[in-house]
Amino acid sequence: MDDLEARLRAVVGHVDPVPSLVDEAARSAFGWRTIDADLAELLRDSADEVLEAGVRGPSGARQLSFESPRLGIELEVVDIGPRERRLEGQLLPPASAVVTIERPGEDSVSVQADELGRFVLEGLRAGVVRLHVLLRGAQIAVPWTTI
Repeated sequence: MDDLEARLRAVVGHVDPVPSLVDEAARSAFGWRTIDADLAELLRDSADEVLEAGVRGPSGARQLSFESPRLGIELEVVDIGPRERRLEGQLLPPASAVVTIERPGEDSVSVQADELGRFVLEGLRAGVVRLHVLLRGAQIAVPWTTI
């Protein structure tokens, strides 16, 4: 049955391919699979403070603070190179949790936050990311953020 299914898919894909709009809609709908997660709100971004102060460029690591009804998330984005970042985080109140980072078009990467709520994600390419935090009885999503 697998061989027959593969051949039928090839024929149908050639004769009547799926429109790109349908493919994009399906990918967008896939993002709703975590709709029950609490959405954390951005409270502070040190990059905004630098812009408001009229400073030309960032000095040091970028600080981001997010908050949801159940959890606060403090992030520090460290420039390792021109296109490489390290993300250091702290969950408040401290808790052991699984932290997953998502990137458009790439596989997700998960790390374990220790009992103090600390975690590190190394070797990240600069660009757009989203974090999901899974802890006992709760799931928190951080909105898409550029690092």
